[in-house]
Amino acid sequence: MNGFSKAALLCAMLLGTGMAQAANSRCVAGATFTNETVDCGGQYISGGWCNGDDDNQAPIIKLYNAKIINAKFAQGKAGKGIQCWSGTCSVENVTFDEVCEDAISTRADGVTLNIKGSTFKNTMSTDLAYGKKPDKFIQVNQKNVKVSISNSHFYIVPATSSTPKPLTGKAGKIVRTCGNCSGNIGPRTITMSNVYAHGPFSSIAGVNSKYRYNSTIDTVTISGLQVEGYKAPASGKVESTPPICEEFEGIDKAKDGSGVDSPKIGQAWKDKSKSCLVTPADVTALK
Repeated sequence: MNGFSKAALLCAMLLGTGMAQAANSRCVAGATFTNETVDCGGQYISGGWCNGDDDNQAPIIKLYNAKIINAKFAQGKAGKGIQCWSGTCSVENVTFDEVCEDAISTRADGVTLNIKGSTFKNTMSTDLAYGKKPDKFIQVNQKNVKVSISNSHFYIVPATSSTPKPLTGKAGKIVRTCGNCSGNIGPRTITMSNVYAHGPFSSIAGVNSKYRYNSTIDTVTISGLQVEGYKAPASGKVESTPPICEEFEGIDKAKDGSGVDSPKIGQAWKDKSKSCLVTPADVTALK
């Protein structure tokens, strides 16, 4: 290698190192990204916390019309994950080693959230640092919200002999529209395509097919879904294993009380539902 080539190579290496450090220096717990794309360079978010399923804990990253790519969240440090606060928010090639309360949520009216090529895990444990019992990965709040989830993997991880406070059975879902938020109102529109569900899920999606105090509804459209252990409904039946889309009644905790859960209506398919826009043909067993 001649002198010029060596110098060029050294310059490229230094430039690449500097760029990686610059990207990583912004990817810290408590950061806010506004009107920009932030590449974390495949590094773990620095800092973080997990206060179990405490809904009042702070998010790790806030997005305001921004995009985060190539980021990792460590177990015990994912807090309330990533929140979308305005405009169009994008999450791409992001990995959660262990979800705490939520992985990603919408927090303002009229936002669009796009999740692509990402991986999320939640272990069957009630330990505080594991976010307690798995609930939902993606939380959809507010009204006139659009969420797209594509080419992503979601894992409910069975407990092992080394898992603290292990759980057995099934738990969790990929996405849920808020069932009992204050001032709870839709519509909320969700699209899922080429999504992979690994492990013992209780169900895949939960949406409000009606609201107690207004006439809006939520919808989820699903295609190319692969689910571990999936069994299609028997002829003439509705129930699949696990349930793919469940309808709920959206309520308002300001009126109904903070301890009241959103009533479950039951599993539904596109032929008889305006909210669960999925057919058995849109789902296969995970290969």
